[in-house]
Amino acid sequence: MHLILGGRYMGKKIYAEKLYGKFDNVYDLSIQELENVKNSGLIINLHIGIKNLLMKNINAFDFFKARIKFLRQYVITGDEISGGIIPVDKFERQWRDETGKIYQFLANEAEIVDRVFAGLAIRLKG
Repeated sequence: MHLILGGRYMGKKIYAEKLYGKFDNVYDLSIQELENVKNSGLIINLHIGIKNLLMKNINAFDFFKARIKFLRQYVITGDEISGGIIPVDKFERQWRDETGKIYQFLANEAEIVDRVFAGLAIRLKG
């Protein structure tokens, strides 16, 4: 697994394509469910996939933990959502907290972890 994190529109997907070329399979978790992901490729919008699970009252951490072997064949990108002002809305705080926990878990399990800012990558692991 290669986990690529960074702010919105900071060049995560472009960076992944620089490293691996164009992906035959790109799975966008803002419009697709992780259960429908097949074959290796690129998973984008991990943070939205987490939000969608929480909206269905699914324990997102357990969901990803149970699928870690499956996820190891992917390049995964997610937006950094923990900076800035803490949301007032309880659900938004829960989403932010759970996303941080899942990012920590996936970063620990990943072979490579990068952070992308302004199109520039910083290797955090690997």
